[in-house]
Amino acid sequence: MKSNLSKSIATKSLILILSIGFGVIISAQIRSLPQRISNPIAPYVSLKETKSDLTGDQNELKREIESLHQKIAEFQAVNEGKILSKEEIENLNLKKAAAGVTKLNGSGIIITLDDSKVAAVTEESIVHAADLRDIVYLLWANGAEAISVNDQRVVANTAIDCIVNTILINDIRLSTPFRVEAIGPQSVLYGKISNKNILSDLHQRHDNSKLVFDVSLNSDITVPVYNGPSESAINTSGSNL
Repeated sequence: MKSNLSKSIATKSLILILSIGFGVIISAQIRSLPQRISNPIAPYVSLKETKSDLTGDQNELKREIESLHQKIAEFQAVNEGKILSKEEIENLNLKKAAAGVTKLNGSGIIITLDDSKVAAVTEESIVHAADLRDIVYLLWANGAEAISVNDQRVVANTAIDCIVNTILINDIRLSTPFRVEAIGPQSVLYGKISNKNILSDLHQRHDNSKLVFDVSLNSDITVPVYNGPSESAINTSGSNL
């Protein structure tokens, strides 16, 4: 009898220990599950906060650019009488062009990108920020001296991003059609952009989904000065986020 009682106590103790163990495991699993978003506004608020942070960073860069413009003007005034060699002048002009501090005019190519006018709206038939980035990178890599997209000067640190159905360049919202103008060696730039083996995805979407992707030569292209982000162009209502 005593033996049976001991076994019963041992069995109950084992069951209790196992129950506690399973309870701890289940509790840990429940805590580890991702929380369901109960507030549908939260992602929107988070996106607005992210945009606000980016806007602040861009405005700070704008102030830095304006300061650099002023310093360049002061430097030029001080050194107005200094005679520079041809090589120094070319070097200076290249740096000014890269920074976008001067308006440039010359020959080059014009690229038109637009959503398909005949195909259904799909990933293949619309223009993406990545498409513009690919084109800009290819142009820089092949000798482009200056580039603009819809009259926005593209410089080395220009970001090309997408927010919903608009594309941001220098924090300015742009939409289709996109007109990319590049000053540089015409034949080289035209050959690279037109080569179906290089921008193969764009060319395939042009052929299959009728995405508008045209390139032409032009001998009178003007690329404007880079002015940085413009606060007036920022949509503060957030209705299109």
